[in-house]
Amino acid sequence: MQELVSTLERRKFFILKLLALFALLALVFNFFFTLSPPTYFDGKYNMYFVYALIVYKIIELFIIYYILMHRHILFLKKNRVTKKFEAKLTKHTKLLLFLIIQGNTVFGVIAFKLSANVLFFLLFTCIALVALLLFNPKKLL
Repeated sequence: MQELVSTLERRKFFILKLLALFALLALVFNFFFTLSPPTYFDGKYNMYFVYALIVYKIIELFIIYYILMHRHILFLKKNRVTKKFEAKLTKHTKLLLFLIIQGNTVFGVIAFKLSANVLFFLLFTCIALVALLLFNPKKLL
């Protein structure tokens, strides 16, 4: 179990660096290029869609954290670790770390395109940063 925790810590640190790189790339892109928001329906609903993405992502992060991590922590408090459970836990925690960065990056790009404002991409990056900082693999021990 200690090996899993150290692997998750290294993966978490790598993803934090990757988030910083994505934020820097977004700022550089915004500096050199200008985006215009799409004009479907005269662009009236673009910001509503962006706000819905923000709310959805926050709710989704709580749900996937519970499904992929928290329920395993509760199980570990009552039961002992088996090889099958450890394999499942490894798979789920790696998936959680992947989904945090992947989902927030995709939603950030969509929000950036819909609003033509890089701050929305940075907001999704900050949401991913907070989720990663709250993710504590040492709770598994």
